[in-house]
Parts: sequence; C-alpha cells; structure tokens
Amino acid sequence: MAGLELRGPFLLVFALGQQLGNLLQQAMTNAPLTPGEFAVYSALRLMQPTTPTQLAGALGMKATTLSSVLVRMSKNGHLKRRRNPADGRSVILTLSPSGVRVTEACFAGFGVAIEAFRRQLTIDESALLGDLEAMSAALTRAGAELADRDQPGRDVSAGG
Repeated sequence: MAGLELRGPFLLVFALGQQLGNLLQQAMTNAPLTPGEFAVYSALRLMQPTTPTQLAGALGMKATTLSSVLVRMSKNGHLKRRRNPADGRSVILTLSPSGVRVTEACFAGFGVAIEAFRRQLTIDESALLGDLEAMSAALTRAGAELADRDQPGRDVSAGG
C-alpha cells in the first residue's frame, strides 16, 4: 500500500464507501434489493412515518436522487404515501407490507456482512460510530456553508 498512508479524510471516506459497497455486494448477492436500495428501504423502515426531506437528510442524499428511488419503490408497490397533515405541500412515507417483506428478506445477507466486519474491527464500535456521526455532521455543515456562500446576490466579500 505504498503511498496510501498519505490518504486524507476525503480519500479515506471515498475508499471506505467503495469497500463497503463491495462487501455488501458479496454478502447480499441473493438479496432482492441492491445494497443502495436496501439502505433507503431500511432507513425508511427505521424512521417511518417520515417525510422525504427527513429521509434524504438521514441518508445524506440529494432530494432529487431520493425522489427517483421513491418513484421506483412506488412502482414496485413497496411505498405508501399520504398527505402530511402538518404541511399540505409534503407527504408522509411508510413502507407497504410488501416493502417491509422485501426489506426483511435482505437481513440475512446484510447480517453476514456486518458480522464479518465486526470480527475484523480492532477498535471500539461505539467510539467509531461517534466519530462517524461527528464527520457526517461536519460534512453537512460544510455543505450548508458552501450553499450559503454560493447564493446569488449574497455579498461574501463583506463577510456576510
């Protein structure tokens, strides 16, 4: 791994994403959902009922990317939508019974991946989760900072 000891946080996170995708792909070969689909389905299963905005935020996805996944879920009969009583412009999402079944059908493969990972983990898992949550929050704040900076009409040269 010559030269890889110089990886910074962004390259490491990118590499981790690739490694995780490969591990899940191996473990979930016979699952009815891809690892990416399973992430959306399982997050919705844990958060339901929820809004698309809340789900996208939890997954770190752009709303437009999530929207295309939700369309496919609806076409497959895996998603239920109802008008949000608190905000008539929004919807509340839940998995349909068939959506719950297809999500749960992925648990065995996902469990194989998570157990293999835990057997190889040489640090405290709860400390790792805390660090990953802190990194996620920092990335969210950095993205918001850049979005604020790039708003048209905003004078960034004067400090605000």
